[in-house]
Amino acid sequence: MIHIKIFRNRTVRFMTAFLKKTLWLAISFLLIYACLFVGKQISSLLPFVFPGSIVGLLILFLCLEFRIIRLDWIMPSGSLFLKYMALLFMPSAIGIITYLNEVYSSMVLIIFNMVSGIALILLVVGRMFQHMSETPEERRKRKLMYKRALRFKKLAKRKLSTLSVQAVAESDSGVAR
Repeated sequence: MIHIKIFRNRTVRFMTAFLKKTLWLAISFLLIYACLFVGKQISSLLPFVFPGSIVGLLILFLCLEFRIIRLDWIMPSGSLFLKYMALLFMPSAIGIITYLNEVYSSMVLIIFNMVSGIALILLVVGRMFQHMSETPEERRKRKLMYKRALRFKKLAKRKLSTLSVQAVAESDSGVAR
């Protein structure tokens, strides 16, 4: 009789833990799906085409950033998505394989876009890092240096134009002789 009571207690604890975990998983999926749904609705209202999933991710990010949604609320389904992320990319990979001839025909354009995109990202991120890591004193010195360089450039341009006018005048006087 005692053995059956212990078994029932373990079973009840297991079931409550299982139900709790399932409930948290369902809530976290619903929160992520709600952000996706709102993003798709906003995307349909925009006058230009923009993916609703991206808008939904931005909404989820803002909700997390402003602490409207806590991270541990969406962590169960988020970790599940991360765990099986490779499986989620399978349909797009199969879609690319079905259109392999078109991919091969525009390979130069694809590679150009990839290289130019990487270069643009590196430039923007590098400049942002420089700007964010500068102290106000360094920023003031850099601006002063730019002003001096512009002034020097204007002076050099003036000198070159006066020198070229003098050279033309000298060559004209040499031709007239």
